[in-house]
Amino acid sequence: MFKEKGYHATSVGDIIDGARIARGTFYLYFTSKREIFAALSAGFLAVIRGSVRKISLDPNEGEPLAQMRANFRRVIHTVLQHEDLATIVLRDDALDAEARAQLDLFYEQVIGLIGQAVRVGSRLGIARECDETIIAVSALGALKEILTRMLAGRRATSTAVPAPGAEASEPAAVTGGPDETAVASEVTPAPFADPDRLADELLRFFVRGVFTQDTR
Repeated sequence: MFKEKGYHATSVGDIIDGARIARGTFYLYFTSKREIFAALSAGFLAVIRGSVRKISLDPNEGEPLAQMRANFRRVIHTVLQHEDLATIVLRDDALDAEARAQLDLFYEQVIGLIGQAVRVGSRLGIARECDETIIAVSALGALKEILTRMLAGRRATSTAVPAPGAEASEPAAVTGGPDETAVASEVTPAPFADPDRLADELLRFFVRGVFTQDTR
């Protein structure tokens, strides 16, 4: 319901009806929709954490850059596997003050994870000296925008319907948007359609900005 209607427009009644449970059952587990939002945010962070592996300098584990690439790809694919959850967390419009604070806490935890990775890289001598907080905030901002566009593109593509009489090779029109004549290929730019390519471009951007020439 949060995904379909947005947090602000969703009521406890909507959630109860969507889940097909009694109101009393709902209140056995949650006191408000805000608690559900907090649980969703925590769950999303947990699956993201679970997709990241510690970088090892053991030669048997492969080159650090290859390990980082695998991490980036796992994160992107994890987001796709939990598309509904990711959409809810990334769609932060119209939140009330307390829900906004919960989401900010989630983002602060992500910033902490990124900053920790940069600090470890510096200690290992594979990352340049830098302000890890600035780097982490910049990386989070870029990642949020890219993931938002990727998920929006997938939603647009999933609702694409061939125009009457259109050839199979022609682009499909996107329905449900403000412009019914828009086509899926225009809504979903190619760079955001391939998750592995997206992860690899993010890695190149990150490496060039943070890591040393030798690591590159």
